[in-house]
Amino acid sequence: MNEKIIELTSDLIRHKSENPPGNEHSVADYLKARLQSSPVPFEIESYEVAPGRPNVVARVGNPSNGSVLLAGHTDVVPAHATDWSADPYEPTVQNGRLVGRGAADMKGALAAKILATEAYYNETDEPGQVIIAFVVDEEANGAGMKTLVDQGIDADAAIIGEPTDLQVCTAQKGVVRYKVTVRGESGHSGRPDDAINAISGLNRVIERIETFDDRLRKEEKHPLLAPETITVTEVEGGIAPNVVPDMATATVDWRFHPGRTDPDKFDHRLRELLDGINLDNRPLSIELGRTVFARAAEITPDHEFVDILCDAAQTAGVSADVIGFNAATDARFLIHDAGVPTVLFGPGSIEHDAHTVDESVRVTDLTVTTEAYRVALTRFLS
Repeated sequence: MNEKIIELTSDLIRHKSENPPGNEHSVADYLKARLQSSPVPFEIESYEVAPGRPNVVARVGNPSNGSVLLAGHTDVVPAHATDWSADPYEPTVQNGRLVGRGAADMKGALAAKILATEAYYNETDEPGQVIIAFVVDEEANGAGMKTLVDQGIDADAAIIGEPTDLQVCTAQKGVVRYKVTVRGESGHSGRPDDAINAISGLNRVIERIETFDDRLRKEEKHPLLAPETITVTEVEGGIAPNVVPDMATATVDWRFHPGRTDPDKFDHRLRELLDGINLDNRPLSIELGRTVFARAAEITPDHEFVDILCDAAQTAGVSADVIGFNAATDARFLIHDAGVPTVLFGPGSIEHDAHTVDESVRVTDLTVTTEAYRVALTRFLS
């Protein structure tokens, strides 16, 4: 199995699919060809979510015996080759780890889904239905999964192969992100008192957000997730060294727990927080624009499929606990919009492997993932 999973994952890594800009077509073409050449009689469809950005969906088995969706994204974050110790798209095995962009997030899990499905189908007399969905654009807006759901995807349960370090994740944070713009009055830096410095005003904004962050961490609790946070992640301001700036902007990133799905409520609370800020008793104009809203999502940890996947991981040789995932994923579309109970399970670590220079994943974890998927399919679809 090691050789098969290394070979298939390596082939997927070699098909560069960075997002941005969103060039998943090459890896999608490879996946279609690989599925067509399989001894398993997959029914394959492919359709473009945007020009040159196709989803690939394969089905096999009888849905009257139950159905499981194995889903994953084909896009990866960009890799700056000069930062890597070798070509990020020419994978190598080093010290028992497969190195290459997407090894953990999530080309390894995509390969495991194919091999696990083939093994399950070939050993089962009356197989239930397995749907493998390879979707685009998870690293940006989730357009691929949203389109899959809009087209009516349905299953009794789903696994998304995010890098959970072989733990079973039932809850994930959401994110709402804003661009905050502070406007003042420009002037010569030799006479700063005659101007209203937008950067100084932005400092007042940041102070309030930091105080609010302290409060959020204490207010909001979840048994599986880290506290809610609100963080300033980008700041921009000023046009010249001798000009008091009349505009400064910041990106504000709010990570929140499941339970709230209305973005307007987040907008309202942030506007209240920033209301009335002035600079030396002079008014500031503060504009708030929401740029991202990705819902938090969860299923009950005692769901039958969660127990089956935990037991399957144990059978494959790893002790899997139920955990939370402190980031947003495509699971939100399946849980909220399609009503499909969805868990995250995959090789590698979101904290230490995904999106990193010299991204890598343990080869043994790829094998364990494949076996855990296979066992879960066998037990759930029996």
